[in-house]
Amino acid sequence: MTLTLAYVLFAWGVTRVLRRFSRFSRTRFLVGCLCAGLVAGCLAVLIWPADSVILVNLPGVLLGDLVYHTSIHLVGDPSSSQAHYTIPWLLRVPQVYLLVSVVLWGLVGGIVQMFASRRDR
Repeated sequence: MTLTLAYVLFAWGVTRVLRRFSRFSRTRFLVGCLCAGLVAGCLAVLIWPADSVILVNLPGVLLGDLVYHTSIHLVGDPSSSQAHYTIPWLLRVPQVYLLVSVVLWGLVGGIVQMFASRRDR
């Protein structure tokens, strides 16, 4: 959970930097959270297959594993001895951790951006 707080602080820092540029004034929270998701996902991909990968990106790894297993059952062939290779490359571990982290943090950033945009009106 400590690293999740670090990602939040990273996203906040990016948001503060983007605040100086008028070009990003309407999307700064979204961009900041997408950057944090990219960092969290890349760290998870780099640390995988170590067991400590879950410590680096708890929500991304847990949701990534769920997406991985669900995609094997829905898209792939779960009866295959190598079911991992029956799904698209992007949905395989560890790539799915990066994808899920960016999407998850992007959703958080989109929600925060929506509330911030309403507040600024």
